[in-house]
Amino acid sequence: MGSFRGAGAATAGQRLLQAEAPAKKETKVVGVSGRRSRHETLLRWFITVILYAAFLGLGTAIAILGPTFQDLARNVNRNISSLSEIFVGRAFGYMSGFVLGGILFDRMNHFLLLGVSLVVTTVGLYFIPFCKTAVLLIVMMSVMGVSFSILDTVLS
Repeated sequence: MGSFRGAGAATAGQRLLQAEAPAKKETKVVGVSGRRSRHETLLRWFITVILYAAFLGLGTAIAILGPTFQDLARNVNRNISSLSEIFVGRAFGYMSGFVLGGILFDRMNHFLLLGVSLVVTTVGLYFIPFCKTAVLLIVMMSVMGVSFSILDTVLS
């Protein structure tokens, strides 16, 4: 089966493929032997480990609500069916955190933003068991939702 060769097909294809000249690759001289220095290698490994830990922590923090839901209901003296507002609070925080995370992502150092949101997530996870009222628990879950979505924004 032949390919379609209408009027102007070759010139249109050439224009699409040759829209811009390929950029020359810059070579970076790192050392005499062309290898990375020990400091750069350690820094790359450190960043990689931190990013893996951030993903692990984010997954654990998001998933922890299910197994601890009954204990949280007992802490605030409510039954499980009347405590579903914490899911709404976390979802609202998650939604508003994407807006805030997008704005901060354009204006801040990405690793600083990642670190701050990890600290907020850690502090939130620490203080959630100490919430004795449902309103305080919902607010903490909203704050956690904001930090989760900022982590998602930075890590994506």
